[in-house]
Amino acid sequence: MSDHALLISIRPSFVACIFARTKTVELRRVKPRLQTGDLVVIYASGTTKAIVGAFEVARVTVATPKYIWRKHNGGSGLAKKEFDRYFAGTNRGYVIHIGKLWKHPVLISLRTLRKRKVGFRPPQGYHYWKRDDLLRVGGDGLPRRVSQPRNYSAVRGK
Repeated sequence: MSDHALLISIRPSFVACIFARTKTVELRRVKPRLQTGDLVVIYASGTTKAIVGAFEVARVTVATPKYIWRKHNGGSGLAKKEFDRYFAGTNRGYVIHIGKLWKHPVLISLRTLRKRKVGFRPPQGYHYWKRDDLLRVGGDGLPRRVSQPRNYSAVRGK
């Protein structure tokens, strides 16, 4: 586990799929600086505008878009056209496998985040933060150690 965490913006419809455990991977065109056991904090964009939970990185893999679609299409949350548009012009993609998952009991709104960190801006895609800084801004609900979350309700797999 590294000393940084990733704050990632995800559309609310995809956030719902993550917590329903139907979206099991997060796809990226650019290689993320993540390793197994790292913490990814989920910021729901759109009308939600809040930190809603977190997950542990199970692993990160790299493959061709064709292979990623064949292996993970159902777990990506994307329709084939969306997937093809996203990976157009690249011959590789990165798959962040979602491990342990926690839902924050109370959403941490954009207003609250801005009070806790002057100048806070939600990331367009994702943003690396020092783990301690993100935990401080995210409040007591974020897991200090991913393996032993505090004030988080674990989301059980199906």
